Amino acid sequence: MRRRKVSGGPVAGSGARAKGGHTSGRAAAPWSLAALLPEGRFIGGRDILASEVCDTVEACGPGRIFVARMRPDGDGHDDVAAAVAAGVAGICVERMVPAAGVPQCLVADTTWAHARLRQAFLGEPSRSLRVVAVTGTSGKSTTCWLAAAALTEAGHRVGILSDLGCLGPDDDGPTTADLTRPDVFAAWLARLAAAGCTHAVVEVSSVMLAAHLLAGVACDTVVVTNLGEAHLEEHGTRRAYHAVKVRAVEALVPEGCLISGVDGRRDAFLTRRLPAGGRLITAGLAADRDVRARPVEGSLFGRTVLTVCGGKTVPLTLDTPTVPFLRDALLALAVAARYGVASEVAVRGIEAAGRISARAERLDRGQDAAVFLDTPTSGHALGATLASLRRLTPGRLAVLAEAGLVDDLDPATFDRLVARHADATAVAPGTILADDPVEADLAAYARVDRLLASLGPGDCCLVLGLPIRFSGPPDTPGGHFPLAMLVDAWLQMADATDPGAVRPAA
Repeated sequence: MRRRKVSGGPVAGSGARAKGGHTSGRAAAPWSLAALLPEGRFIGGRDILASEVCDTVEACGPGRIFVARMRPDGDGHDDVAAAVAAGVAGICVERMVPAAGVPQCLVADTTWAHARLRQAFLGEPSRSLRVVAVTGTSGKSTTCWLAAAALTEAGHRVGILSDLGCLGPDDDGPTTADLTRPDVFAAWLARLAAAGCTHAVVEVSSVMLAAHLLAGVACDTVVVTNLGEAHLEEHGTRRAYHAVKVRAVEALVPEGCLISGVDGRRDAFLTRRLPAGGRLITAGLAADRDVRARPVEGSLFGRTVLTVCGGKTVPLTLDTPTVPFLRDALLALAVAARYGVASEVAVRGIEAAGRISARAERLDRGQDAAVFLDTPTSGHALGATLASLRRLTPGRLAVLAEAGLVDDLDPATFDRLVARHADATAVAPGTILADDPVEADLAAYARVDRLLASLGPGDCCLVLGLPIRFSGPPDTPGGHFPLAMLVDAWLQMADATDPGAVRPAA
């Protein structure tokens, strides 16, 4: 694959490495900071050559560059003396500090520099594949897995980095990874490049963007699922939150593509950051979108639409009936179209992907009522799912939620949303499956039992929780959080004790 230029980084023949050229994977020869950080100001020398980058004292040593950045445990500038004592080749700082003659590189933002250097020192892995970065307020994980399924169906070798786990094209199952860490994120991109991936579909949160994790990453396509109001505790204001999201668009290569799922009024907010040679594809339910859908039929047990993409109309049937899931599927279809995948092939891949674990995942154990498992990360995501289920539910809509999830979303936000859409609500502690339950756990189980037993044909129950960890592929049932496991077991027991129970038609 041809090389693509990364702003501020080395290209073929740039001299960024002291010896040799670009390689995928860890570089053996020293890298030139003057080439990688051309806007840096050097003190104590004209350049710094290093073969490793570190941001903690424990990782310091000869031949390494120490980047003094703000970390969760403190300011790296306070550790410069210890890094110098450990024998580092140089330090990267935002302000001059006593360094006993060790060369310094002054930059405006060491957080950006750290992420940039992590990519460079692992051989610029984004040059060896096409990075599809997916960001937005909600729907990122679902869009990632559906887009990967569509591309895989067309014969591409696809890797995925997401909250649901990281997966290479030859892996048996996903692996959990803290992708908010620049070293972990860069290492996984390098691993996918080494595995011969043609595409890497990457979920990029606002936290990752705030930490500049796309610094040095050549994004071939950026997908923005939507822009709502969320995570203000991290970013302060709605405007600041949206400004962080725009950083993804700014990471596009000159000929890159922006796929927008935001409403038309906000397209301009994103498109003015598009490179001059960039392309825009819009996707959504509105008639003016490039990739869109017309409804055919839908119920709590599935949805069928006619997708329209590139002048072709192809039917699409989804097991998950919510509108947010449909929008994510259309974004995945747009990603496939970006890479020349025929609509019928992409739809086949999306349908084969089926449900996504704990993303409005339908749990069917033979019960009369529809039950869905979800782990929303914002009030925006929860509100969209509740509104969609409310429209689909002819009977009662009940919500079962873990207390930890309620606290994570904000109790006032949770109460407002369920009061607007739900007919019944029960909140259970995360310890409801404890081996030694206390009185509160037993009382919570009794509430859950009564609510589930009250549901009948035409009713719907949304089960909400915080995922414990990833323990299987994205179509593994159960949701992987305590309340979901309890509800799953309850439904199976209820079905076993009722031999006359009839499984609802999908």
